[in-house]
Amino acid sequence: MTKDSKIKYTKINRTVTNLEQDFVTDGQVLEGVQKFNYLGSLINSKNVKSEEIKLRIVASDRCFYSLGQTFRSRALSKTIKIAIYKTMVKPVVVYGSET
Repeated sequence: MTKDSKIKYTKINRTVTNLEQDFVTDGQVLEGVQKFNYLGSLINSKNVKSEEIKLRIVASDRCFYSLGQTFRSRALSKTIKIAIYKTMVKPVVVYGSET
């Protein structure tokens, strides 16, 4: 029984319970966690989305400020800057929001 597997589980519940219990099946240990990242989205045991929203805002800020020199450039028109924003920054914020 090893615990170095990538498989983790959480139980989504409104009440606070001890969710960090390991689960053993067929000799494989599944680690119980309060929250984990799945395909770029934060999943937590209380199903609270405020943490996910904060992470999305931070990620979009990083993306926006990394393009700061591009947005300050006088060589690019306002239309091109808006297109860059819509294709590179906005998707970072709304990624996974439909789920």
